[in-house]
Amino acid sequence: MESRHGGNINEMAEKYQIAPQQLTDFSANINPFGMPTNVKKKLIEAIGDLERYPDNRYFLLTKAIAEFHDCSEKWVYLGNGAAQVIFELAQSLSVQNVLLLAPTFMEYETAFARKKCNFSYYFLEKNDFQLEINQLIALAKEKQVDCICLCNPNNPTGQIILKADLLVLVSFCEENRVELIIDEAFMDFVELASNYSLISELENNSHLYVIRSLTKIFALPGLRLGYLLTGNEVLLKKLISRRVPWSINTFADKAGQVALKETEYLERTIDFITQERAFLVENLRSYSVFRVYDSVTNFLFFRGNCAFNLQHELMKKNYLIRSCQNFNGLSANYYRIAVRTKEENKAFVRAIKELLNEKGGG
Repeated sequence: MESRHGGNINEMAEKYQIAPQQLTDFSANINPFGMPTNVKKKLIEAIGDLERYPDNRYFLLTKAIAEFHDCSEKWVYLGNGAAQVIFELAQSLSVQNVLLLAPTFMEYETAFARKKCNFSYYFLEKNDFQLEINQLIALAKEKQVDCICLCNPNNPTGQIILKADLLVLVSFCEENRVELIIDEAFMDFVELASNYSLISELENNSHLYVIRSLTKIFALPGLRLGYLLTGNEVLLKKLISRRVPWSINTFADKAGQVALKETEYLERTIDFITQERAFLVENLRSYSVFRVYDSVTNFLFFRGNCAFNLQHELMKKNYLIRSCQNFNGLSANYYRIAVRTKEENKAFVRAIKELLNEKGGG
């Protein structure tokens, strides 16, 4: 069975009988700059610390996260990647009817399905993948949901919800006691992210939960480090009481503390992503077979009106892209690509040109 996620380079290499090192992975949405140098140094220095147990309170890491977001340390809950946070939050919330976008990150449905929850869906394709907040609220009322999960920016579409619209939704959820989970895993790639993030709204909204990840922006997917931010201290105590001891390893603890101080790296990343994303958009849109959707983050979502399987054909040229056909609400001709290095992006554009010339597309 093929993986549910991007970045499955070994699995795809085996399937197509290609050496993994020959593939350029455009399927995983990881910072193309790679791990910050200071984080690498800290990880090397921390090898000796593996002989001791990590601080089970994770005091310094929690403090660093709170300072980074200018919020209370009491509102931070750490996880072994954002995925762990999602599953633990789903188990701790007393909800039964969940509203999801379609398409969106699949682990929300998987996590709440373990609680035998009922699901309703807001299908984005009908609105050109734009969320209309009043339609979402109307659907929430109609389906009598008690939980709404949104990714902002959304994965795989790369589109963002305006804060003014989100505040309308926050008010609705507070008034109706609907749990609102906002996944901001890709927010660090967004220009002027504070204009979109809901972290500043946590203090007076006990039904609001914001999930963040350090593994994508700092190119640490193998390390696993994510966290939940919420002002709901009753729920936080519940999560902490159920938490597995030493859930964050020493490397993740140390790396997270250093990474959050890399402000220049973050600024440089946003500038680069903005420039290279525009390059990819311009080149893909030059072909009539592609319908490329606007994105604010480090990946692009597009429809390929091709008479062939684009992922399959690009694998023959040693490029792995993300097929989106296993996302709810999408057909087989939707794809997602990451923004990679300048050289890789140029080479990918050349490969697309060669492929379309060979196939007579464009």
